[in-house]
Amino acid sequence: MARRFEKSQIDLLKAAFEESEHLTKEKKIYLARVTGLDMEQITSWFNRKRGRKRAKEAMGELERINTELKKTLQQHQEQEMKLQHELQQSRRKEAELEEENQRLKRRLTIIEGDLRFDSIISSINGYL
Repeated sequence: MARRFEKSQIDLLKAAFEESEHLTKEKKIYLARVTGLDMEQITSWFNRKRGRKRAKEAMGELERINTELKKTLQQHQEQEMKLQHELQQSRRKEAELEEENQRLKRRLTIIEGDLRFDSIISSINGYL
């Protein structure tokens, strides 16, 4: 059964890790002598420590990316809402212009009818 390292051993290993994440053979021998651990235990501890550090850094990077993605998503949603609003305004304006176009066509039809009527009346008056 694996035994836990003592606090003094861990403190020495942490101090060595802060100096360098990778061990030289000399540093490994020195740590084995001062901690009472064998070189395989020291190597394993360093490997696990590097792995935990990489995992922590990866989580930090993922959190940063997640934050950026949320911000980008929020910006896109705001842009979509703005475009939807502009589309509604455009459709409303188009409907207003179509209604005005229909009114103008009706007026034009009436005016053309009046002109034909005036022409007929003029012809009749000229005939009489």
